[in-house]
Amino acid sequence: MTQPLDSLMTASAVHAAQQASPQTDAYRRRLQRQPRKVQQVFLLSRLDNLSYSDIARLLGVDASGVERCMMAALEHCLSDPAEDDPFRPVLLQGLAWYVHLQSPQATASQRIEFRHWLDADPRHLAAFEDSERFWRALHAPAVTLGASGWHRRKPRVWFGWLLATTLLCGLLVTAELYS
Repeated sequence: MTQPLDSLMTASAVHAAQQASPQTDAYRRRLQRQPRKVQQVFLLSRLDNLSYSDIARLLGVDASGVERCMMAALEHCLSDPAEDDPFRPVLLQGLAWYVHLQSPQATASQRIEFRHWLDADPRHLAAFEDSERFWRALHAPAVTLGASGWHRRKPRVWFGWLLATTLLCGLLVTAELYS
């Protein structure tokens, strides 16, 4: 019963991807160029609404590693850094706050520091609001990228052991033949 539903969900996501806006497609391509773990952290957070603690537990990393992966994904999705945009550093700072405030490691003093940062300059509030809009804009590319559900699966460590064992057995059989 699950297999037909999975194939229907994948087919509808592929159909949605074909009708995606150029901006959505650009975000998807940028996310696909990221390492698997960065993509996985981003999709678990964006699609499955898992907390950083839950993602860290699932993937066997610490919460600060999850935070770094999230920041890497969001930074990479932004426009090209070569573009001369004077607002970019402020936007990156807003994204960093947006990501950090979702972390269980964000302390009360850091939240107060964030409040001071917001009040210091009207551009800071605009950057933080842009960060929230940017996060919402990444939903469609995330749905397309995670349509098959691959991000929910743990990496298969046993596969590497299987390859190593097969290689060792092959070497032993070859050595036995030549002796």
